[in-house]
Amino acid sequence: MNLNPRPIKSDIPVHNFKPEKEKVSRWSFMKVLREHSDLKEYYPEVNPFVECYRFRPNTYAIFNPSVMAGCGDVWSYLVIGPERALLIDTAFGLGDLRATCEHLAPGREIVCANTHRHVDHIGGNVCFDVVYINENDADALRDEETPDYMAGFLLDGDGRPSASDFDPTDLMPFHRYEVVGVPDGYVFDLGALPSGEKYEVELVHLSGHTAGQSGFFDRQTGCFFMGDSTSALLDEGERHPELCTIRSMRDRLQAALDRHGDQMTGVFPGHGAIDLHPVTLQYLIDAADLILAHPDQYDKKIDWFGRALYTKNVYQFGSDLKYTMETVG
Repeated sequence: MNLNPRPIKSDIPVHNFKPEKEKVSRWSFMKVLREHSDLKEYYPEVNPFVECYRFRPNTYAIFNPSVMAGCGDVWSYLVIGPERALLIDTAFGLGDLRATCEHLAPGREIVCANTHRHVDHIGGNVCFDVVYINENDADALRDEETPDYMAGFLLDGDGRPSASDFDPTDLMPFHRYEVVGVPDGYVFDLGALPSGEKYEVELVHLSGHTAGQSGFFDRQTGCFFMGDSTSALLDEGERHPELCTIRSMRDRLQAALDRHGDQMTGVFPGHGAIDLHPVTLQYLIDAADLILAHPDQYDKKIDWFGRALYTKNVYQFGSDLKYTMETVG
């Protein structure tokens, strides 16, 4: 059966010729949101390559279409505090994401942070002078901070887009930035509320997908921006392989639920359907427990760039939990 994604109407002027296969429940959510929702804000004069959705009075989900072969569309998030705004993830670097944030949060300093160091979450880092990330991914991100890193994924040998039809001049130019590695529990202070209380967003370490993969918990709204806690695949050259396992992911997700579960109001992943019920984290833990108990009882086995990859369905998540036999833990 043909699982190439069905079209969704959009004014964004790019098209991916080599997209990831359609995930059915994700597609339904995205079609309704992007074609029919009154949450949508589009500012082509600022940045024509993103759509902005206001999910809370001070919280935007920023949709970045995929321009990379086999990669899904990406969500960035902007949490607007009284004095500063926190941008979580920067996608592929197509268009000026900083200008978008300054338009949505006028007069605020924009603070940039990454959930993890993968290419589809860091491309727009070059718009900033400082980028925060969990300390376990910091050195890897510094290694990736080179003029040709993004081009190696997005452009062919002739400098033309390898999977999409964007103009390469619309990629943000390389700008070296400072990578600041921070620990689990690090707090971003976005300024003082009228009550005098600080508006705080906490980094929550969720290792597994990468060693430093982390979520961000908004202590005021209860929103939890979870990044990509959906696989443990162990990237080549990983400095902390012991953190890139299903067991590590499961334990960190449980710790996050124990710490903040009662205060969470919505879960916002890096891809697909968003503003999910917090019980989603428990469903991820349940799937991880099944893998740990019986790693050979998978739902599907696929070839992933020459590696055997296994998947376990996550109840009502619209995706699955991916692993190799080496990354069970």
